[in-house]
Amino acid sequence: MTPQASPNRTTLTWLIPITLLIAVCAMVGGLIARQVYAVTKPPSVSHAPVTSESSAPPAVRPPDPRSVYFLPFAQNDPLFSRVQNAIQSYFNATNDQDYNLWRKTMTPKVAQQQTQQDWLGGLRSTKDSDMTVYRIEATDKGADVFGSFTSKQDLADAPDTLKATCINWWMVWPMEDMGSGSFRIGSPSVIAKKCEG
Repeated sequence: MTPQASPNRTTLTWLIPITLLIAVCAMVGGLIARQVYAVTKPPSVSHAPVTSESSAPPAVRPPDPRSVYFLPFAQNDPLFSRVQNAIQSYFNATNDQDYNLWRKTMTPKVAQQQTQQDWLGGLRSTKDSDMTVYRIEATDKGADVFGSFTSKQDLADAPDTLKATCINWWMVWPMEDMGSGSFRIGSPSVIAKKCEG
């Protein structure tokens, strides 16, 4: 073995920390990728997460297309009932073009950002469907709710950033406990793509 090929104590001293650093970076990168994937590629409805609550009733997609569907993983969350009330009111307000209900559903900060005229102007022909909640994560203020839905609207009423008559939305709705046991919705994180086909 030549001297160049023979590892010495100095070489081993710096090889071990570098190996550990690479392993830690790979683990952190994997966790970040997992979170990004969870938002951009929500789990398939046919592959719902397994829960330990075997006695809990299975989540069934409501026959009413206006109702929000919760995967079993979200339905079994302790915050389910408060999230369900808030998110269902959110979509009822949109589909019924009920500005007053929308204001009661959103946090005061968000509700103050749009006048009734502006809000209604953006929803003239919009109808939301296929509302699905994948998971609920508790936060210091309340919860982060991960879900998706489809909106259909006239081209003239589509968002300026994505002109399409059919849009698939993936959302993270931050919800705040307003102190009365009810949640209100803050400004969501959004990914929107034109419907395929």
